[in-house]
Amino acid sequence: IEFDRDYEHFAVAGVSKKIKLYEYQSILDNVVDLHYPTKEVLCTAKLSCISWNPYLRNYLASSDYDGFVSIWDMATAQKVRTFQEHEKRSWSVDFCSSDPKLLASCSDDCRVKIWSMHNDYSVTTIDAKSNVCCVKFKPDSQYNIVFGTADHNLYYFDLRNTREPCHLLKGHKKAVSYARFLSNNEIVSASTDSQLRLWRVTEGQCLRTYRGHVNEKNFVGLAVSNGYIVCGSETNTVHLYQREISRPLLSYKFDDVNNGTVKTTTVNTDRVKKEETGNEFVSAMCWSNRENILLAANSQGVVKVLELA
Repeated sequence: IEFDRDYEHFAVAGVSKKIKLYEYQSILDNVVDLHYPTKEVLCTAKLSCISWNPYLRNYLASSDYDGFVSIWDMATAQKVRTFQEHEKRSWSVDFCSSDPKLLASCSDDCRVKIWSMHNDYSVTTIDAKSNVCCVKFKPDSQYNIVFGTADHNLYYFDLRNTREPCHLLKGHKKAVSYARFLSNNEIVSASTDSQLRLWRVTEGQCLRTYRGHVNEKNFVGLAVSNGYIVCGSETNTVHLYQREISRPLLSYKFDDVNNGTVKTTTVNTDRVKKEETGNEFVSAMCWSNRENILLAANSQGVVKVLELA
């Protein structure tokens, strides 16, 4: 789930093999729970990640379970380009904010690839020696990326010299599922060891470990904004951390109708038959341009607009 450049629309994608586009303000203005997308794109495989282009506001990249990385024009709901070099499932895709023709992807084939929208083939490939679960460009640089792998580590690379990582960040006990830049020199990572970690990149040092959510198996989402860190949990709960505090500041359970600290709007993106197994988990989230509002989605296809009171 991710907002477009101007925060006017957000896109939702996942195992339904669809990308759905919603108008943000109309959802805030409408109190009904069932909202219909303004656009819907049918894909050939389950989707793992999406990323909006920071310059071309209608362009959206997706990665999927077949290993394909695709670029869509959401204004016309048409595919613009598909990159097909990954040999296994692709987990993550990210447009570069400082050079919007570039995007990065990663895969279970143990490779990170850098693509240009002007080229049919990847411009850079990094062999990570282990399944790569997430990749992210540094916000102010077209040369620096970080990626997390199944070998429990994070790797920080300069794309001008990809023979060795600039920094290796070690400390997680299981696979690293997400990495986000909290500041220019700080990264927050998530892992299936049920921990978040804050790193100072240049020193390769873990500054803080955050505990309080449950994450042993699934991708549960991670988003950062102005020193706040939000992640999901396999208890169908959203947890909010503050940079300086190792325990959750706030928690919101998806089926909790009375929570005085969080105002909610619900978007049922799919009429998924609810499984009464207790296995629902929060799967994705992103902040809006207003720092007290975020979107969170769970494995049942429900999206919540959460406003922190």
